Amino acid sequence: MQGLRGSKMLTCTKLGKIDPKDHNTGYNGAEKWEKLHATVNSIECDFCRQKGIKLMRGLHDAVSIHIGKKPLYPSDLKYTEKFLVRAVQNAP
Repeated sequence: MQGLRGSKMLTCTKLGKIDPKDHNTGYNGAEKWEKLHATVNSIECDFCRQKGIKLMRGLHDAVSIHIGKKPLYPSDLKYTEKFLVRAVQNAP
């Protein structure tokens, strides 16, 4: 299947279940995540800031799922998935 500009389109592959014990190191990254979220919230451009907030929340939820936590912003996780898939499909 071809994407824009003739590149191959990303296809979905069923991946195995995530086992949190393989990913949870016990490290508490709350302070670092807080800094990342604060950085995104400080973007001056409203359009870019809103997009960045959704993407950061989605990424944070993806990491949380890998360590056995529930996502806080499932709609932003879905948004992040679509955003990244479109970017990969349209990459030169």
